[in-house]
Order: sequence, then structure tokens, then C-alpha cells
Amino acid sequence: MKRLVLCVEGPGDEDAVPALVGRLLSELPAELQGHLFLDNRPLRVGAIEKITGNRRAAEWRRFLQIAGKRPKLGAVLLILDGDARTLEGQPFCAAEVARMMAQRAVEAGGGSLFSVAVVFIRQEYESLLVAAARQFPGIPNDTEYPPNVEEAPRDAKDWLDQHLPEGYTPTVDQRTLTNAVIDWQPIREAQNRSFRRLEKALVELIEAVSTGKHVCTPLPPPATDNES
Repeated sequence: MKRLVLCVEGPGDEDAVPALVGRLLSELPAELQGHLFLDNRPLRVGAIEKITGNRRAAEWRRFLQIAGKRPKLGAVLLILDGDARTLEGQPFCAAEVARMMAQRAVEAGGGSLFSVAVVFIRQEYESLLVAAARQFPGIPNDTEYPPNVEEAPRDAKDWLDQHLPEGYTPTVDQRTLTNAVIDWQPIREAQNRSFRRLEKALVELIEAVSTGKHVCTPLPPPATDNES
């Protein structure tokens, strides 16, 4: 088995993201089991602005190099909030930035020495918790739930703080609520693109490690006739 190292954003994510990813790995079909084990020390990289731009782009390579020193590394998974408005002078697009970060990982061995996948959760990690909030005890029955958490609320942390009986503190509650989700199927059925992308990324990493054909994903879009 090969090691899967997580790169996450903040202190709450250091506990919650491994809980989520570990759960999803355990729920994969039997033929996808036994190829990756989850490293128990995520790398906290900060928001996407901390590892991009002229002065900070090298930070992404540095974190990949740190991951590369861990024994039996097979893959690195970067999971960050997708709530930025702009990045490197352009409007933020989660798909485009994910492809950009995947390509930049090549400079640190991504795609050759190990595999890399990049996932953005729109708007933020807590958006997934809001989508699952019907499963949390204590929320009033007359609560109106957001119809599309990838569009709004932009501050999902505040939504949880307002609707949970004891409020919400990320460093205390993020993992607890992640573990409290009994069934992620409603999020799948809601066609949550971020969640779907996360599950796809895990499968891509497992297939790459199991075949020895490393990848950096998501891949660039296919070239058009004008570009070829």
C-alpha cells in the first residue's frame, strides 16, 4: 500500500478532512481497497492565496517536497475552500485553478514520482456540513435549508453558528459534525459538484497508484482544432 498525504487549509480542516476522506475511502468498492492508506499528519498550507502568486507559488512546490519525503508516498490530495473572488489577477474559477495547481505540481515530481489531485469545496468545507445539516440533532424543524450550498450561503460557518443549538466553532465542531453525518448519499443526490469531484479524485489517485501510472489531476481540457 502507498501513502496518501492530505494538504488542507486551516486548523479545523486538519481533523475534519482526514475524517471525511477516510470515510470515503472505506466506502469505495472492494476492488479499489488496499492501494492507499491515509497519512495521519495533514499539511496545513493555508488558503489558495498562500500558495499562488509571484511570491508564493514556490510554497506549493515546497509542501509537495515535504510530502515527498514521507515513506511510501503514493499520492497527495490538496483540498481547499473555493470561496476566493479573484486569484492572480483573474476571477476565481475552481476548475481552472485546480488544473493550474495540478500542472504546477509537475515541477515537484507530481505525475512522475507520485500522483497529485486538487479539489476545491465550493463555497467552503462547511458547505458540505450545511448540505448534511438535516442529519444534525437540535436544528429547528422549520429551518429553511439552502437549495444549493455551492452558490450560497457564502459564509457557511455563520449559517451553522446560527442554526446549531450551541453554535459552531470550526476547531471544535468541524470534525465532530463530519463524523455525525450518517449518510453522504443526499449530498451525492443533490449533484454537489465539489463532493462528486472529491470522490472522483480519490478514484483517480487509487487507479494511478495501483497501475504505477502517476497523474496530476484534473487534467487540462483537450486541445481544440485551432490549438493543435
